[in-house]
Amino acid sequence: MRIHRRPITALILSAALLCGTAACDVHKDTPASDEVTGTAHAFLSAWQKGDLDKAARLTTNPSQARTELAAYRDTTGVTSLSLAPESTSGDTVPFKATARLSYFGSHATWKYTSTLSVVRDDSTGRPRVSWHSEVINPALPDGGGYTLQPFSGSGTAVTTDRHGRRLTTHDHPGLRQILTQLQKRYADTGQGALGIRLSSAGDGGGGRIVATLKGGKRAQVPTRLDAVVQQAVDTAASKYPGASVVVIRPSTGDVLAARTTGTDSDPTLEGVQAPGQVFELVTTAALLDQGTVTPATPVGCPASAAYGGQTFTNPDNFSARDATFTDVFTHACDTGFVRLAGKLTGHDLVSEARDVFGLGLDWHTGLTTADGAVPELDGADQAAAAIGRGEVRLNTLNLASLTATIQSGSFRQPLFVDPKISGKAPAQTHRALPSRVADGLRTLMRAYAEACGVNDAAFGGVADQFADSDQPIMGWFTAYRGDLAVAVTAPETSHQPETAKAVVRAVLDATG
Repeated sequence: MRIHRRPITALILSAALLCGTAACDVHKDTPASDEVTGTAHAFLSAWQKGDLDKAARLTTNPSQARTELAAYRDTTGVTSLSLAPESTSGDTVPFKATARLSYFGSHATWKYTSTLSVVRDDSTGRPRVSWHSEVINPALPDGGGYTLQPFSGSGTAVTTDRHGRRLTTHDHPGLRQILTQLQKRYADTGQGALGIRLSSAGDGGGGRIVATLKGGKRAQVPTRLDAVVQQAVDTAASKYPGASVVVIRPSTGDVLAARTTGTDSDPTLEGVQAPGQVFELVTTAALLDQGTVTPATPVGCPASAAYGGQTFTNPDNFSARDATFTDVFTHACDTGFVRLAGKLTGHDLVSEARDVFGLGLDWHTGLTTADGAVPELDGADQAAAAIGRGEVRLNTLNLASLTATIQSGSFRQPLFVDPKISGKAPAQTHRALPSRVADGLRTLMRAYAEACGVNDAAFGGVADQFADSDQPIMGWFTAYRGDLAVAVTAPETSHQPETAKAVVRAVLDATG
């Protein structure tokens, strides 16, 4: 029997005649199952092939769909995409997405399930994918403004001391800034981690983690620090807010402990300040190196001394007419050093600082550090530099390194981590400290220590050339005992480095 089939246009026309003026509502009907399936498959096929223009045209909002599909392609590190539709339920089609990702050498496969629904377009009546951001991935908030971005690394690095003991800010609060920098700097040394997080499209900031694709291995950062020495530093300095501390092993340059102040002008590692009297260690080394003075040379320590048209005074108003160079050193007499400034050229001081003590070289400690600045000057500026004023700049790490060089006789660049981890070779100086100069400095430091009641080789002073401003008087004090060099910078209430000295003494006593 022959069946007569009416054209589809006739069926639609008949439906329109039956519903009268309601013919326009035909476009709003739920699409037939074959329309849902066909549209969904066409959309997923175009998206999978990378034909985003075609895929977007099959949605109810082509402009937004094109933008968000492109963002998914461009920001997730997807190298290939497989989209497999599953059984249709009404106008809804679930599908499985399998995305292969590559990001900074790490590779992973991301599998998840999403859904789409097919509706009739209001303007054309054609079946279209109802566009919502969640079609791409259920984690995306609808309406745009967010992207899915990969992240690599392995999370927070695990930092340990020289003996493998874990270092935490809870146990060692003085290391907070240092541990934070180490963990950030070396986090990417972890292996194989890869994940996806939700990020703001505007600033690219990392949001919540959507998927962890590959756990990897957390970075391990072994340091040269010593948890026992660090504990002694934390305890000793806890009574003195604002005190910064560095402890170095002179024979190796290893930084065994440090304490930062947490302030914007922290002088421990990155900050620099005019060091004042304590820089006379370098000036003394230059004077001894040039053969200008001996410990017994008469120098004098007047209440004031003029040089290059500028008058200099001692912070504590000390004076001694018949002072020898040993007296000048043990009282950190600025005017005595000013009287000797003409015995050195600006180059002599810079050469001693850089070529013997490593100041101004590019240090690679494993952290970001400021490595000292001693410019070549003349006239009154040169005299100011000789007593640590003017344009000379140091920090607590530099001072500890100075003392370590005097103790050992040669510069060994401070190290927080092994150079194999940082990937940078330590700085090298052109020459060691001549033995007669090193012996002279050690003798003078022991004389200073005896004069100020410390049972070690020590030196210290204040920096208060900003006394007329709001800047506090800063005390600088350093000492060594055995294979341990300690330096402290701290705010003072007088023209003596009493606070800095107290911290140094406490650290040395606690560490034996």
